[in-house]
Amino acid sequence: MTAALGLLAVFGVGWFLLDFVRHLDAPVVAWVPVVLSAVLGVVACGRTAASPSLNPQARLFWRWFGTAVLLIGVGGACNAYDAVAGPGAPTQQPGPMTMAWYFGGVLAALWGLLRLPAVRRSRRERLTLWLDTGVIMLAAGLFAWTFAVHGSPELAAATGSSLPGLVTIVVGFVAVLTAVKLALAGVGSLNRKALSILGTAVLVGATGGALMPLIQSRPDLNVAHVTIPIACLLLALAADRQREAGKEAVRRAPERRRPFSLLPYAAIAATGGLLLVSTRTAGLETQMIAAGATVITWLVVGRQILAFYDNADLLARLDASMLELRRHDQRSRSLVQNSSDIIAVTADDGTLAYLSSSVGRILGVPPDHWLGRPVAHCTHPDDVRLLREMGRRLKRDPGATATCQVRMRHADGDWRWLEIVGTNRIDDPGIRGIVSNARDITETRRVQDQLAHQATHDALTGLANRALFTERAASALVLARTGTETSTGTGAGIKTGAGTETGIKAGAGIKAGAGPGNDAGTGAGAGTRGVALALVDLDDFKTINDRLGHAVGDALLVVVADRLRECVGPHDTVARLGGDEFAVLLLDVSAEEADRIAERVIVALGTPARAADHDLLVQASIGLVAGGPGMDASELLRRADVAMYAAKEQGKSRHVRYTEEMDARTVEHARLGAELQHALASGGLFLLYQPVVILPEGEISSVEALVRWRHPERGLVSPAEFVPVAERNGMIVQIGAWVLREACRQMAGWRRRYGAAAPLRMGVNVSPRQLREPSFVQAVTDVLRETGLRPQDLLLEITETAVFDGGPALETVRALHALGVGFALDDFGTGHSSLGLLRTCPVDVLKVDKLFVDGVTGTVESSVIATSLVQIAHALRLQAVAEGVETEAQARRLYQLGYRLAQGFHFAPPLSGEEIGRLLAVRAVRLGSDPLDPPALAG
Repeated sequence: MTAALGLLAVFGVGWFLLDFVRHLDAPVVAWVPVVLSAVLGVVACGRTAASPSLNPQARLFWRWFGTAVLLIGVGGACNAYDAVAGPGAPTQQPGPMTMAWYFGGVLAALWGLLRLPAVRRSRRERLTLWLDTGVIMLAAGLFAWTFAVHGSPELAAATGSSLPGLVTIVVGFVAVLTAVKLALAGVGSLNRKALSILGTAVLVGATGGALMPLIQSRPDLNVAHVTIPIACLLLALAADRQREAGKEAVRRAPERRRPFSLLPYAAIAATGGLLLVSTRTAGLETQMIAAGATVITWLVVGRQILAFYDNADLLARLDASMLELRRHDQRSRSLVQNSSDIIAVTADDGTLAYLSSSVGRILGVPPDHWLGRPVAHCTHPDDVRLLREMGRRLKRDPGATATCQVRMRHADGDWRWLEIVGTNRIDDPGIRGIVSNARDITETRRVQDQLAHQATHDALTGLANRALFTERAASALVLARTGTETSTGTGAGIKTGAGTETGIKAGAGIKAGAGPGNDAGTGAGAGTRGVALALVDLDDFKTINDRLGHAVGDALLVVVADRLRECVGPHDTVARLGGDEFAVLLLDVSAEEADRIAERVIVALGTPARAADHDLLVQASIGLVAGGPGMDASELLRRADVAMYAAKEQGKSRHVRYTEEMDARTVEHARLGAELQHALASGGLFLLYQPVVILPEGEISSVEALVRWRHPERGLVSPAEFVPVAERNGMIVQIGAWVLREACRQMAGWRRRYGAAAPLRMGVNVSPRQLREPSFVQAVTDVLRETGLRPQDLLLEITETAVFDGGPALETVRALHALGVGFALDDFGTGHSSLGLLRTCPVDVLKVDKLFVDGVTGTVESSVIATSLVQIAHALRLQAVAEGVETEAQARRLYQLGYRLAQGFHFAPPLSGEEIGRLLAVRAVRLGSDPLDPPALAG
């Protein structure tokens, strides 16, 4: 449509110019573009008015302007009739009807323009608007008066009527009003560019009417031929611009406008020009004054415009600064409102003056709920003092910063840990309070507490660990020295591992009796109250782990921990120091009370315990010590450990109180251990061999190797002294390996030298510790291969306790027995005395202990055990060896009971290898000649 209007405008202008240069005979053709342009202009306005993207005010404006174009188009058609076919044709004089239509169109456009809503302004802005409007309208009035005086008579003479002059003046005022609306009053809901183009169209119409006198000599021409098509083209462009602006999907930021309008100053400048034109026929003096006044006015206008631009620049910079401030303010507000921390301002009186909205996310309450209330109202009662102390520290120093951690109440009634960082800003006029940042650290505190708990407690049993126990013991000892009472609780702890093996029977080629007993000391005085420590070590706990597995062992430790808690008071501390070792710290107890608690623990642990579907019997050895002057926690534990080992040496399942004599024995054991290590390396150990003879002849059947120690200073050291030391420090494994190798080497030598006269077997004692060594089977195999002995030439002597509970020791015995190595149960009847062991453990020989042999010559009752044991051995097809035979009567009676093997001092004491060799040499001679007379035996 715009293209068609463009063509019509070009055609109209071209026809007008051609007709102006050369008179054409078809005047009606010049009016066709006028009518068609008006029709297309109406259609353009109607399309814009029907656009759904415009608001109702804009659509109404374009309807009124479409109506105005329609009326002007009808006036153009009437004007064409007047000019071509009317009275006096051809003529430029429009008829009354034509002028009415033109005038109606102008009024419709004026009405539509006036109905546009003005921009809301302040009182000062309205006053400025009216002043600027007055300047412009006054200037327009001067131009209209000048036109009415000079141009209107010429226009009336050309058209034959005064109406065209009137219409021209009205159209001019419409153009001025459009300019005022555009420049001063604002465009309202219309597009500014569209209204600018529309104002240009009105100006074209007004200018065309004023140019009519220029062609008054050509009645066939009319300025409407040019002005109406051009005006309609501009109208269509304005309508298209308005429609396109309404269809934009993205709203663009409005263009920056000047804070003032140039239109009033243009009107003043134009009035000056009018003054110069009006005085061109006046005198020289008048012209000079008029010219000077006009120039001065223009200079003042220029100076004012420059001042306006300077003010505009200042305002622009001010606006930019204010915009930046607003952005900063919005950014700060956004950071505060969206921060995960609580931002608070506490007034000087302790009430909350401001709270950010994040308090709702953290504490579940809106900010208004706490405003005006003291901070202490939402703080945990135990933490109020801490928070007030923080406030006092902050108020003492303006600008100071302090931090604390307190609990705040949540809307659900729970307490949340908050870390608060406060800064004193009371001296800031904009704040006048303490600014605080609080963040939720509940989860962090929970993890920290859990880690701290794990660091000081045992996860398996729920008891304090060694570190916490040492700390509490040290505190208790300090308070006990100062006479201050204290109380501690029982913790929950961390599993540190499986139980620790304790209490190994002496062995490894050694036969030693029980160590000397020690009476328990009394420690503190009977009436003294203070700190006491009971060190509890489970007896033979490792056998449970080995036999039933660590899961059962852990379950048993949990049961033991529960029973220990039940045996002590609420202020005492029970701890698991590691493995199967527990400690009980007793506070404010006397010696008698500590002894009663230890006995209570032994009784409680002695009750069968249900652990992982197993009924287990637990026994414990307890070392008891009282805290004394100058004693620290490590010394307290050391003394309790010494007492605990003394309890194990006295038979286990008992408690022993620490005495100073125990320390002396411990030092002696440590010294013996070092010297024993040196003796093993330097050859201080040697072997003796005690024969096992055949009854009744007394011929040597086998020998048992026994270890001895020749000390460079003390002479011969009894095995009863150094074997327990070797058992405790682990040297028993090294000594046992040496005994095995030396005994087998000696046996091989006898075989090579004496042949059939040599003993049938070499007996070597093996400790439980050796049987649990994974490499023991291979070690025995290597020794047999090195010495050339057969497996059946070796008899390993073990105790009942070594294999009673099964586990790796029993597996080792089975593996060696499968190779052909023989086994003897030593000291049978003095240990667990389980007859079932004879069916589960591969045994070839029963060695009946001297305890039962001593009574064979007495009553039937005293010899019944020895009798029963030999009968059991025969029934199971085992050999029975009677140990410790010291008299001829015992030997005779044992033979009568069925014993065919015996050993003891009656036959021969432990002899050296050379002495045994001499016996074997005699035997070898006798085997080659008449046998010797048998020893004197009963019967």
